[in-house]
Amino acid sequence: MSVFRITVLYAVLLNIFLMMPVFGYNTRPPRLAVVLVIDQFSYNYINKLYPQLKYGLRYLLDNGVVYTNAFMPHAQAGTATGHAGLNTGTCAENHGFVGNAWYEKGKKVLCDSDFSGDALVFGSDGMHDFGKSAHRLMVDGLSDQCVLQSQPFSNFEVYSISGKSRSAIAAASKLGKAVWFDNQTGLFTSSKAYFDSLPDWLQRFNSNNDINKKSSFTWKLMYPQSPYAYNFFNIKNYDYARSESIINQTLPISDESHTSKYHFFEKSPYANQLIFDCAQACIKKHVSRKHRDRLLLWVCLSPLDKLGHTYGPESMEVIDMIYHLDKQIRRFIRQTLRVIGKHEVVFALTADHGIMPMPQLLHAEGLTQARRIDRIELMNALNQKIKQKYNLDKLVIGFKCQELVLNDDVLNTLDSKKRTTIVDDIKWSVMQMPGIMNAWLFDEMTHLPTQSHTIEDHLKKQLFRGRSGSIVVKTEPYTMITHWNKGVQHKTPYNYDTHVPLILFNPGKFERKYVRQRVVALQLANTLAEILNVPKPSASTYDILPDLFDPEYK
Repeated sequence: MSVFRITVLYAVLLNIFLMMPVFGYNTRPPRLAVVLVIDQFSYNYINKLYPQLKYGLRYLLDNGVVYTNAFMPHAQAGTATGHAGLNTGTCAENHGFVGNAWYEKGKKVLCDSDFSGDALVFGSDGMHDFGKSAHRLMVDGLSDQCVLQSQPFSNFEVYSISGKSRSAIAAASKLGKAVWFDNQTGLFTSSKAYFDSLPDWLQRFNSNNDINKKSSFTWKLMYPQSPYAYNFFNIKNYDYARSESIINQTLPISDESHTSKYHFFEKSPYANQLIFDCAQACIKKHVSRKHRDRLLLWVCLSPLDKLGHTYGPESMEVIDMIYHLDKQIRRFIRQTLRVIGKHEVVFALTADHGIMPMPQLLHAEGLTQARRIDRIELMNALNQKIKQKYNLDKLVIGFKCQELVLNDDVLNTLDSKKRTTIVDDIKWSVMQMPGIMNAWLFDEMTHLPTQSHTIEDHLKKQLFRGRSGSIVVKTEPYTMITHWNKGVQHKTPYNYDTHVPLILFNPGKFERKYVRQRVVALQLANTLAEILNVPKPSASTYDILPDLFDPEYK
C-alpha cells in the first residue's frame, strides 16, 4: 500500500473517531456494570470481620479500588434515600426521596406508592390492588441516562433487582426496570409502570425457583467449627432483640399469621441467594459474548437490613449472614465473568446506609448517653403541653425521618403571629428533652449557612418542601427515637449510620488501590457515567471519584 493511501486511510479513520459521541474517558466502555448495594452494610463490618473474610468480599477488598472513607451525606440515613442518591448522584433536596415514607397533606405516603391505576403490581394470579412506581422521584438518574443511550445495534438495558420494592424502584428510576421480591406471593414481581406483562425470563425464573414448593428451611452457620469467626462480645445476647435466635432452627417458609408471610425467609442468607440467582438470570438474558447489547444491573441485597433491625449489628445472625454473603459474592462474580468475560464488566459494591449499635448494650458498657426515646411518648408530651397552653388538639401528628410533622390544617386556621409562637414553643420544648441536641424549623434549616461535610449541611440537603416535617431534630450520638422498645435503626447523622464501603473493580483497569481521601458515596453515579460513556445524571454536581482515572484525564 502506498504512502498516499495510508495517509488518506489514516485521515478518514481519524475523522470518524473525532465524530464519535464520547461522554467519558473511554471509547470502549464495559458492556456490563453490576452495582452491588448491600442494605445496612456499615463500613464497621469490614474493620471487624476482615480477618475472617475469605471469598468475594475479600476478593474485592484485595483487588479493587477501595475507598475507606466513603460517607452518605444524609443526616437521616435510609433505604429509599440511599438508593435514590446512588442512582441520581444528588441528595433528597433534589431527588425528593426524603425517606421510605413521609407525610403529604397530613397523610402518610410510601415513597414508591402509585395510586394512578397505571402502575398496578403483578401478583401470582392477576394484579394486586395497589401500584408502585418511581413517579415521586423528581430527577433523572444514571439508570435513565443509560437507557437513553440505546442504539439500534446496541440496546442498553437497566434492571434493578431487590428484596424491597423501594430500593429496586429508587435505583431503576423511571426508564430502568424494577424487579422485587413480593412478600405476599414469595415470587419476584414488578408493576405496569415497567412492563406490560412480566418478561418471559422472569416468569421462568419464578417457576423454577418457587420457594413455596418447600415448607421449611434451616439456617446453618457458615463456620460451625471456627473458634474465631464468632468470638465477639454480645454476639449471643438477645436481651434487646425483637426475636429469639433463628440460627440452627427449622423455620416455616411462609407464616400466614404475620403481615409479611415470608418474614423468616426474608431475613435469611437464602433470600440473598435468591436475589443473586435472579440477577444471574437477568445477566444471561441481556448480555452475551455474541452481541453488543449492554446492561446496568443494580443488585440490591436487602436481607441484612431486615435482619439488622431485629437483632442488631452485634448479633450472631448478622455476623453469619455477612460470612454467607462473602461466599455468595464470590460465586456471583465467577458466574458473571463466565458469561461475558472479565474485560467487559465493571463491579461496584457499596451500601445505602449503616446501622446504629444497640443503645442498651452501649449503656451497659458505660456510654450512659446511649438511650431510646419513645416516639409516641414524645408526641403525646408535646400535644399535651399544646393542649394545656393553647387549647389545640393533636397538633403533632407524626415523627418521621427525625422530623416532627405538624397538622397544617389546624395551623392554617391561626393568624401568623400565633402560629409562629406555637411552632417556636414546640421547637424549644423538643430541645429541652434529654437526648436532643438541637432543633430547627424547616425554613430556619433551609436558610442556615452551612459548610460541606457537616451534620447541619446534611440535614439541610435532606429537606424537600411539602414532604419534610415542620421541625428538624438533631439527636445526640447513640440516641434513638423509635416506637420499638427493642431492635435498632439507622436514622442519625453519625458515622455508624453514614460510613459505608465503596469499591470499584474493573479487571485490568481499576484494581488494587486503597484511597483514604474522604469521598461521598453519591459520587459513584457520575463515576459510573464516565466509565460507561453516558451523560451524568442531570441534577448531580458531584465530582467523579478521585484516584481512579489516569492523572492526565480531566
